[in-house]
Amino acid sequence: MSAAPPLAYIYDRCATDNRVVLDLRLQALGEYVTERGWGWGGSWVDKGDRALISDDRPAFDTLVRSMEASLGRERVCLVYDWGRLCHDRIHRQVFARRILLAGGWLSTISGDIVRHGAIEGSLTTAPQDVRVAELGSLGVAARAERGLR
Repeated sequence: MSAAPPLAYIYDRCATDNRVVLDLRLQALGEYVTERGWGWGGSWVDKGDRALISDDRPAFDTLVRSMEASLGRERVCLVYDWGRLCHDRIHRQVFARRILLAGGWLSTISGDIVRHGAIEGSLTTAPQDVRVAELGSLGVAARAERGLR
């Protein structure tokens, strides 16, 4: 008899009222879970200002409590990329540690995985948006010319 597939606990955050990009990420996460044949543990999204605050994430707190309550099953916190936990490296590792202490592990849809005992040196980067990189290399006049802020 083979072990039951892991339960996927999807997490994201969205500070804006525009949910288009959030919905696309959640759709991609759902497809990732289905493709792997994982079970569905649930989906949690912190919204508005709480998506930006590192120490007040009620949806994330609920996700962790749900993982802790699902003893006996392998549990994975699935995020689109590490930046969905937090853009700040230190706080990102704090969130990851909470998942690990709850008995779970973490994965992104690009296949980056962090399991217990592997937190050091992990979660230090997130995929970089090409447009963000472009903004950093452009001067103010060039940004205005392209209609960028």
